[in-house]
Amino acid sequence: MTILETTQATFQQDVEGDTPVLVDFWAPWCAPCLALAPHLETLAANHAGRLKVLKLNVDEAPGGWQYFGVRAIPTLAFYSAGKEYGRLVGPSTMRLQLMVEKWLGELGLVVPALQRASLETRNAPLSADAPEEKWNSFGGDVAVKKAGIARLRDCSQEEAYQPSRQLAGDEAQFEAIVGVPMALGDLLGMLYWLQSQNDEKTARAQTLEIVDAMPVGANLGAVTAKVLYDLLYLSPWAISQYRQNDIARTLNRKIEMLHQRQHAGASVMESDWEALQREAVLATGSGLGSSESEELEHLAVSLLDADMVRHVLPLVTEYAVHDYRQYPDWSEAEAAQVAAMSDEDYEQTREALGGPPKNREAARDEWISQLSEGLHAREVERRKEHPVLWERYDAWCIFKQETMASIGARTGAVLLSLLRTAGK
Repeated sequence: MTILETTQATFQQDVEGDTPVLVDFWAPWCAPCLALAPHLETLAANHAGRLKVLKLNVDEAPGGWQYFGVRAIPTLAFYSAGKEYGRLVGPSTMRLQLMVEKWLGELGLVVPALQRASLETRNAPLSADAPEEKWNSFGGDVAVKKAGIARLRDCSQEEAYQPSRQLAGDEAQFEAIVGVPMALGDLLGMLYWLQSQNDEKTARAQTLEIVDAMPVGANLGAVTAKVLYDLLYLSPWAISQYRQNDIARTLNRKIEMLHQRQHAGASVMESDWEALQREAVLATGSGLGSSESEELEHLAVSLLDADMVRHVLPLVTEYAVHDYRQYPDWSEAEAAQVAAMSDEDYEQTREALGGPPKNREAARDEWISQLSEGLHAREVERRKEHPVLWERYDAWCIFKQETMASIGARTGAVLLSLLRTAGK
């Protein structure tokens, strides 16, 4: 065992000393924590004698979430001489490896070249984009499409409207039944979510229009990637306009060039994507903040990747709704003031409730319900204390809803156009 356990009582003693320490704040119920565990074991083994790796179960530390400033897990904190030097929240395995190397290097403990090569197993294959899978929408069966449309139409207002689930009848079998990548199902769900913030009826109507336009027996494998390309680079919310410095703009342009090549039908080597991912990670603290570094790392991926819809649409939407050039009656400072209140209320409400129950799902659901009620009560109090601020906030929320609806409408129109073309 190359990873040791630590506790709140022994923590400070355990992170003291000449050897740098990486602490994994985790909990047994956290799936991403468990997925990261074998990579941490490998990291600890590769840096034996140079780095000590510890694990701390935050659920077993009284007030541990607040005491260690942990808001989400897994959180990895790097310590030097007993003081925190750097922190990562939910990092990719590449980011974890590279940032640990970077921090060790800054402390004069450079990883030997031979050992570094052993860490980069992901860089070994230099294969081009995998051949596009041949999809067959609705299995070539008109009856399958009609049944999906009927389920969408029959979904009541009281029932949770999840386009991919209703369309397939069984979301776990979405790809097999609908005959398209799950990414297209995710896109349907995201477009519905964007529109429903403003008008539920319009959102459902758009979903039906899109599904009705889906041809039967067609290969729609590349459609979602084309929609994402349009949103990222051709839409009024093109991502480049939000980059604030030359390092971010340059890296964004490099990513765009690879996406352009892919959009034009050319292959892009896996090593090309990984080179840009590495560049994004290593720019952290050297021109890029950690959040923008992570954004660019996640963008440096093929648009055919299954997770890109769930990354790209929320990212573009987040930038668009906080673009105060488009809504000058609200400011970044005011947004920060509301966020600070919300953070303070969250911490106080959570502390009053204690940590979430470790076991029993029903108990966790009740804890979440109490947390929500407590936060709502605190917001009511805040609104009484700062009525003008919250009135301005509510006005911005209308802009936010309208912007989300606009993104959903335009992106839906692009998807409709591609589907109608594919059917000819």
